Amino acid sequence: MITGSVTPELEAVLSIELRSLNGQSQTIRAAIDTGFDGVLALPGTVIERLDFPFLGLEKVVLADGSRTVLSTFAATVLWHGKLLRVTAMEAEGGALVGMALLHGSRLTMDVLENGPVRIEPIE
Repeated sequence: MITGSVTPELEAVLSIELRSLNGQSQTIRAAIDTGFDGVLALPGTVIERLDFPFLGLEKVVLADGSRTVLSTFAATVLWHGKLLRVTAMEAEGGALVGMALLHGSRLTMDVLENGPVRIEPIE
């Protein structure tokens, strides 16, 4: 089970471990974004630090309806005890976990300050 908590700003956040191709790891805090249909959105500083390989550019529609093009990278994340190779988008702001990473999981949370957030694989 992956656990996190709800912040005073009512964001569901959790710590996730990312790994580079050479085995370097970094744990970061990421917010769950149920409006994001991708896997991960990461700041450029994290992508650079872990030297994730560039995959290409992808056209996306942002939450405000605007359209843009974002760089995508091959990232590795520890998820439910397994290392997964995923596509991460480079985006300004904090790290986001999207619905594609949550697919196959049960998300439960108590939406109040410091409320628990739990993500479990659906068996």
